[in-house]
Amino acid sequence: VEILASGWKKCKLYEPDIVDLVEMRLLQSRAVIQWHSPEGEDRPYEGSNEIVLFHAYVERGLAVPTSDFFRGLLWHWGIQLHHLTQNSILHLAIFTNFCEAFLGFEPHFDLFRHLFHLVPYASKVEIDVVRGANIQLR
Repeated sequence: VEILASGWKKCKLYEPDIVDLVEMRLLQSRAVIQWHSPEGEDRPYEGSNEIVLFHAYVERGLAVPTSDFFRGLLWHWGIQLHHLTQNSILHLAIFTNFCEAFLGFEPHFDLFRHLFHLVPYASKVEIDVVRGANIQLR
């Protein structure tokens, strides 16, 4: 696996792999969400109306578009989906299920912030650049 200067591994996801996800009904069609292959890009890069989404996330059920609650958290923290660890996404899924299935209401931002906090991992080169982030129980 080739490691690029920015620290990211070169992407091995090609358009046929994405089409397979659409055919398995794990991802919506290109006509609906305008996905494209990251082939030839040197790092995850999102345009102004794009998000970076990992193949493994889609295989395990993370669908787009995501909920208002999830998008609101990302906006509040100033991060993108690709900054979150797999465990962080699991915390979000469990919290959402807990609110909807057991408490009987939509996930609540203030309740989430009371229970969890975000631990960003800054770049060693540029302190203002987030390399990743982990959601942890307080």
